[in-house]
Amino acid sequence: MSESILSIKDLNSYYGKSHVLQDVSININPLERVAILGRNGMGKSTLMKSILGLGGIRRDGNIYFNDENIIKKKTYEIARRGIAYVPQGRQLFSLLSVEEHLAIAYKPVKGGNGWTPKMVFDIFPEIGERKKISGTKLSGGEQQILAIGRALVKNPSLILMDEPSEGISTLVLERILGICHRLTKQGITLFLVEQNLGLALSVAQKVYILVNGRIVHEASAEEFNADKESQHNFLGI
Repeated sequence: MSESILSIKDLNSYYGKSHVLQDVSININPLERVAILGRNGMGKSTLMKSILGLGGIRRDGNIYFNDENIIKKKTYEIARRGIAYVPQGRQLFSLLSVEEHLAIAYKPVKGGNGWTPKMVFDIFPEIGERKKISGTKLSGGEQQILAIGRALVKNPSLILMDEPSEGISTLVLERILGICHRLTKQGITLFLVEQNLGLALSVAQKVYILVNGRIVHEASAEEFNADKESQHNFLGI
């Protein structure tokens, strides 16, 4: 059996005739925190959507989750296997209140050690105070918090996060950073796309660099943090 919780092998993804991801291969071990870095338009969000089969993307190759090839599975089947998603743009529902977003997503863990809606409200009281209103009436930063909370209460074994720092204040960002580190202690693996290099390197243990739909570099976060030449070449920093 593979040691990886998520193993992507020779993945190609297409929007119509546009070949976005080209022969992408990535391995993520259980309880790792891994980041995909790259400039805008390189295919990072497409990679997240490809894992889940979202957005009308045509795919070929292999995506193994817990040793099962899920590339032919439907999105809801993939989610049920233990993958949660924090999408860029939040994708909340106007007809659902804050607490309803969490209640519908909530999947209790045996033994009671997982995330609950109450825990989300305790850590982020700003949305707890507004739990009766529509999730789409929150501020942009609060909507992002709700989207992250919705993923947490699913108590998955893997969370995909697409730009979790988007629209969030520095103070909230610090709490998000703490949660990301806390996940691995609770048996959750993290795979994120993040434009904020400082946050990505603070969270991740390993990074992959995506350029024009191809993985061009892999390194530990510590190595990449010290490699200013690669940061400049791949990210323009």
